[in-house]
Amino acid sequence: MLSPPPKANLLPLLVVGNISLGGTGKTPVVQALVRHLAAQGIRCGIISRGYGGQVGAGPKLVTAKDTPLSVGDEPYLLWQTTQVPVVVGSDRQAAIKLLAVGHDLDLIISDDGLQNQTIKGDMEWLLIDGQRGLGNGQCLPMGPLREPPQRLNSVDAIMVVAGEADKLPKGVSGGTTPVFYITPKLTGLRRLYDNERVAWPAPNSQVKALAGIGNPQRFFADLEHQGLTVEPVAFADHHHFRAQDLAPFRDLALIMTAKDAVKCKALADSQDQQWYYAEQGLELPASAVQAVLNKLHLDGKYNDHG
Repeated sequence: MLSPPPKANLLPLLVVGNISLGGTGKTPVVQALVRHLAAQGIRCGIISRGYGGQVGAGPKLVTAKDTPLSVGDEPYLLWQTTQVPVVVGSDRQAAIKLLAVGHDLDLIISDDGLQNQTIKGDMEWLLIDGQRGLGNGQCLPMGPLREPPQRLNSVDAIMVVAGEADKLPKGVSGGTTPVFYITPKLTGLRRLYDNERVAWPAPNSQVKALAGIGNPQRFFADLEHQGLTVEPVAFADHHHFRAQDLAPFRDLALIMTAKDAVKCKALADSQDQQWYYAEQGLELPASAVQAVLNKLHLDGKYNDHG
């Protein structure tokens, strides 16, 4: 029997991941978790593989000199929105060490990494898309899973994202692992050119919707829930946008995801251009956040910080 990977440092590690292909909402969950913990006085740092970037093994601390193309779109967005240290690189142990040595932190959060054999979280959250569930329950290449469904029994919490409250998604059977339900929602609209907040288009307005994410259909549905008539345009997850990709929309109203916006911002050339991005937010159940504080012994950190 293989022993668990050695701990790289004394800081607790919380892994936020999934076992299925396609987007399950890890980035907004990590954003919300950092925000909730910061309100409790908990100082967090984030590690990420940096998929789609140019870092390789790393580790590389994300700075203002970086771009989504250099460090990856998701780490760049997390750095931009959370304002906490973010380190990228496929060598997760090295990323943890860089954060632990270089910053005064209470907790490290791994964006993805449940399948990484070099790290073991002190706490693990497994995210499941509430609409798609576990698909046919089969592992690649016969199905959408990276690991068998039994993995759900070995994590600390199952987070059902965008599902029906108190209804287990397809393929998920009741067990002893706590299940929490999260409902993401679009919280605002910003102009791509200068990030200025703008009003939503009038109900029934027709817009082009662009998404280069793991589950673009959820984004399109969210826009429809805003009362918009959506013409969807989907790109591959982590797509590197170029001018020719957006040229067909030059004189049209276009709404994209925040993840795509960090890559497309440089292509916007006027504040009169009708290119926008929708911000997504979510509230984590208070009991889920409290479980993190309890298990990782972070309850008293607020007082420790004075």
